[in-house]
Amino acid sequence: MSTTQRVSPIGRRDPQTALPDGRRSSPPNIVGVEITEIGNIITRSGWMAEVFRTDWHGQEVAVQQVNYAVLNPHGVTDWHCHQVQNDRLIGLSGAIKLCLWDGRPSSPSRDKIDIIRFGAVRPLLVKVPNGVWHALRNESGEPAAYLNVADQVYVHERPDNWRASATDLPDIL
Repeated sequence: MSTTQRVSPIGRRDPQTALPDGRRSSPPNIVGVEITEIGNIITRSGWMAEVFRTDWHGQEVAVQQVNYAVLNPHGVTDWHCHQVQNDRLIGLSGAIKLCLWDGRPSSPSRDKIDIIRFGAVRPLLVKVPNGVWHALRNESGEPAAYLNVADQVYVHERPDNWRASATDLPDIL
């Protein structure tokens, strides 16, 4: 069969999404979102990973707060964004789907979406800039954990946390 023939009149070839080493084949769709690959290092006694370094490109930040979060099996967070805070999310365990939507009025990537999967098998650090709506879903049947390295301290009396209904945003969760 010729390489130009279609297998089926109703099917389409998948676009390339990954490189042979597992990295994404294209940059994020949303301006300001950055993905840093975190490699697991096999040791004599198990494995370890450097999950955050301020000398990584794009991570020159004064860390103000680090949160450890666990999603229940198949748990989903609310859609939320921050006016000031930039999140840096690091998948630690399980399989997590991070959904992003750019709601920033003056952004060149306004209304673009992106989906990033990360966790124990593929640890990543994902910078989510302020104004970008995001939600996370645990796609595994076990608890999934992630860290949020924030550049702002959470102010309990005046949270920089904005929530939206799932029906108000793209159906990508």
